[in-house]
Amino acid sequence: MHHRFLSLLLALLLTAPALLSGCGGNASETTADTASADTAAEETETAILRSADLLPDTDFGGADYVIIGREYAKLGELPAMEFVVEELTGDIINDTIFKRNQTVEENFNVNITAMTGDAGALVKTSVTAGDGAYDLSWAHVNTMSTLSLNGHLANYYDVPHIDMTGAWWNRLAVESLTQNGKCFLQMNYIPFTGVMLSHVLFFNMDMVNEYGLTSPYTHVNENTWTFDTFAAMVETVSVDRNGDGTQDAGDIYGLLSSHGTSGVAFAVGMDVQPLTFAADGSFTLSLLSDRNQSILESIVSLTHTPASWLITDYSKENDLAKMFAAGQGLFYSGFMTDAYQFFRDMEQDYGLIVFPKWEASDDYITTVTGGTGLLGIPMVTADMDRTGLITEALAIESYYDVYPAVFETVINSKLLRDEDSQKMFRLLMDGLEISFARTYKQAQYTDLFADLTAAGSTDLASKVASLESTATEHYNKVLESFAD
Repeated sequence: MHHRFLSLLLALLLTAPALLSGCGGNASETTADTASADTAAEETETAILRSADLLPDTDFGGADYVIIGREYAKLGELPAMEFVVEELTGDIINDTIFKRNQTVEENFNVNITAMTGDAGALVKTSVTAGDGAYDLSWAHVNTMSTLSLNGHLANYYDVPHIDMTGAWWNRLAVESLTQNGKCFLQMNYIPFTGVMLSHVLFFNMDMVNEYGLTSPYTHVNENTWTFDTFAAMVETVSVDRNGDGTQDAGDIYGLLSSHGTSGVAFAVGMDVQPLTFAADGSFTLSLLSDRNQSILESIVSLTHTPASWLITDYSKENDLAKMFAAGQGLFYSGFMTDAYQFFRDMEQDYGLIVFPKWEASDDYITTVTGGTGLLGIPMVTADMDRTGLITEALAIESYYDVYPAVFETVINSKLLRDEDSQKMFRLLMDGLEISFARTYKQAQYTDLFADLTAAGSTDLASKVASLESTATEHYNKVLESFAD
């Protein structure tokens, strides 16, 4: 069905007063900075080349460009599609998308439409029948990787007009998901919820002050934000709030997490990689190492102490977010969407922080979740030249308009309550990893750290040994689909 974009929740969010900011500075300085920024923006704007400048002047005669998208429960009441809106409403996101589509439609004489459904089944059926019903598919990473492996998606490098070096395509995804000159899956800002399902780490500022702890921001600034530093902070908080003598959801903890948001997110943050690729494209299974064994032991040790509340049922992850919003956790390992859904009315101040590193010399890394959506172009479309040109045009316009509207205006101004959180968000995005191994995963092997964390086990060597043959066979088949 055609999608009506704005949910009531998003409409309320975007029209609500901005949350209290921690930015300092006097009025005259702010005015001067704003004037300078406006001038710079105007100067920069004149130099920006948009889709009409970068792509051939083409008239497609009013042809349809059709996007097949998904609905995903984890996004709650957030819009599950962000491709087509029906009219201007005065809402910044709605109107930005309306104008983006209007620009592309008028420049190239096309009609952009979108629908929801089982994208995996619909694209497979369309490609098999050769009817070219869809131009762009946006679905769960597992759905999209299956379409890719079954030969139902086009290689982005072969699609006319697509420039994978453009800033409007995700550089990290391009690098990670390209093998042998082929890339079938991508992420950009045509669907703005793509990175909203990245793992993020929140902390309760009031509790940091209450327990006399050093701010995590200070640790990041001083390059001391390691897992040992993080664990020491977590272990200071364990309160039997309801006085029943047992650990339960009514108590206060140093860390709230699921086995995925700890076993996966913390491991990725410490650069635990399932595969290592050589220059010739061959791979080595790389979960088992002395370093990774130490990382696993640290994660399991921390998540199985009285200072941690660990759940092993993914369907209850929203309960963790609600506990954090109620002031029951010093740290919460969750998702960016939680700020939208649960923290807007949180009484205590909260901050956003990067995941801790293993050693001070490492980089900060975060990862998208298993529920993240990826973009693919069906192998058969009605007109691949038109598909490529309009996809590229939408990507360009989304990068210059939708990205700043969503991530600068909404997230930075309304959800992240202080300037340091905004800096952390940019740092998170700079280190966002979209892993080839996890995109095309062999679940038992790829999710091993999460499963061991859930079980409270550190027996990495025997588990890797038991899965080595299966994982090797799986990834050999995956790479066959990238062969010439």
